Amino acid sequence: METSHTKEDAIVESLRGSGFRVTRGRVALLHLLKKARKPLSIQDIVRTSRGKTMDQATIYRTLSDLANAGIVHRMDLNTGTAHFEYTPDRPHHHHLVCTDCGVIEDIEDCAIEKLEKNVARNSKQFTNIYSHNLEFFGHCKKCPAA
Repeated sequence: METSHTKEDAIVESLRGSGFRVTRGRVALLHLLKKARKPLSIQDIVRTSRGKTMDQATIYRTLSDLANAGIVHRMDLNTGTAHFEYTPDRPHHHHLVCTDCGVIEDIEDCAIEKLEKNVARNSKQFTNIYSHNLEFFGHCKKCPAA
């Protein structure tokens, strides 16, 4: 079983490994994202941390820096706001999102990587593709299909 101390060590290691100073705010922010196990918006983070972590502008700036370093993944879930997810200890995955209630399910299987290689091979202007985003939207079993 992973202890809280071990979780914090992994977070500290991911920050240091990416050249970030380890601050209480960054550790708390990453711990919150890791514990959530689902993408969170900045509003979700502010609401959950009740302002203890950082102010909203600092959270946004910090998440942007962490996303550029690959510690968190930024995604668009068609809500009009960015969502962020802690990724160092998670395999590459996508999401299925209910457009009615907002429930999010991880999709671990990524068959897109084969398509990604084919797109790069057939591109006239690109030599490689280093990333892709794919999210699915629909209705969960609890919500009636419109």
